[in-house]
Amino acid sequence: MSRLLPCLLALLLAACAAVPPSAGGLPPRGAVGDFALDGRFSLTHDAERHAGRLAWLRRGATDELRIYSPFGQTVAEIVVDARRARLSAADGQVREAADAEGLLREVLGYPLPLADLAAWVLARPRSGAQVVADAQGRPQQVVEGGWEIFYDYDDAAADALPSRLIVTRDGGPELRLRIEEWRTP
Repeated sequence: MSRLLPCLLALLLAACAAVPPSAGGLPPRGAVGDFALDGRFSLTHDAERHAGRLAWLRRGATDELRIYSPFGQTVAEIVVDARRARLSAADGQVREAADAEGLLREVLGYPLPLADLAAWVLARPRSGAQVVADAQGRPQQVVEGGWEIFYDYDDAAADALPSRLIVTRDGGPELRLRIEEWRTP
């Protein structure tokens, strides 16, 4: 169970940070659809903390995440599509659920906003969210659905993708994501 937690966390964290779009040849933030990213994450809840690396590939409605230990060993692979969410751990254990949120709740014991993560990693809050913009007009702080997301950018361009995200909820987990590389799939 403790080995699956970082994997599920990675699903959530993949959305938290980024390298400037010019580094990976991605279009401006508002035009990005499918993407691939590599980054580091930490997930903290109560007294538990999990950290590692992740690789996330998003194509259409399918997400493929690989979660690695801080030392580079594969911990788990997660595939989420319109039909199911499946986690395959390095120890051979496989878990499935109807969706990513159900899978994470089963493995972690608490909810993570996976349905919103892909939009959050691209700094695209839903309409109705409370947004505080930075001097370039980019989201710097977002409050949405009981979650608070803080952004940081490595690139000064107004259309830059975020490089860091912190996702928190009162009484809930804190996810920190540092995206080291953005790519087109």
